[in-house]
Amino acid sequence: MRTLLASLRFIRLGNCVVAAATSLAGSWTAGANWGSDKPWLLAVAVFCIAAFGNGYNDLCDLAADRINRPDRPIVSGALSEVTALRISGWFLALGLMLAAYAYVKALEIAIMVGIALFLYDKRLKGRPLQGNLVIAATCATTVVFGSLPGEWNRQVLVLTVCAASLTLAREIYKDIEDVPGDRAMGAVTLPIAIGDRRSALVAIVPMLFTIGFVLYRIFSSVPDWSPAYMLGATVCAGLIWTSVSSLMTRSVRGWGRRSLEVKVWVILGVIWVLAWRLPVDHFRF
Repeated sequence: MRTLLASLRFIRLGNCVVAAATSLAGSWTAGANWGSDKPWLLAVAVFCIAAFGNGYNDLCDLAADRINRPDRPIVSGALSEVTALRISGWFLALGLMLAAYAYVKALEIAIMVGIALFLYDKRLKGRPLQGNLVIAATCATTVVFGSLPGEWNRQVLVLTVCAASLTLAREIYKDIEDVPGDRAMGAVTLPIAIGDRRSALVAIVPMLFTIGFVLYRIFSSVPDWSPAYMLGATVCAGLIWTSVSSLMTRSVRGWGRRSLEVKVWVILGVIWVLAWRLPVDHFRF
């Protein structure tokens, strides 16, 4: 049981579930047929590939985690490096097999994402902004992955853009939080290169872009003040709160809170996009 719990922490179960849910959101917004278009299979494939990415990242970040996150399973001794490598490898293999069984195009995307995650951990993580952009792109690809059985439409575009921009901001916040360990392993992330304050200002750019994008989506339709509109307003208010708070954040714990807040806004944003797919009559009380 201890090994199982450590394995779930190793793959970051919560992040994998969010990735799978985002894939399902992509299928829903694209109008996929839930009985024949295999959206659940795509979601499980996304879960497995995300588990590989999270696990392999831990294997490559041991030096930094000994400083930043000493409670992580490998560093704390809950999992051996060999076991962790096997877990990551099996999840990658399973994710690719599920993608191949679903659609050929899904396999192509899964292979590209796997290569991108490998290059991120080996070469790009320690480079200013480059690694952040790779992770933002792979998270946006999750939406595209789920939308394969359906049709590309405005809702899929909104979800893809918001996933990419908010992930970029969150990755920058996480880099600020991880400066001590990243510096110890010789990485030159954006905060190490230009400082915390300037990095926070850079992160505000995708946040403001997302706010503008959400507001455009709201005001480009006829307002009826249904929960779909209220959720959009809540997401915008939350993003503004986090952006302003980031300018006053000074501690490592504070940057961890900013990162967590963005994850919450991502989840609410997914729910908001899904709400647009429901008929207006569903919101009448």
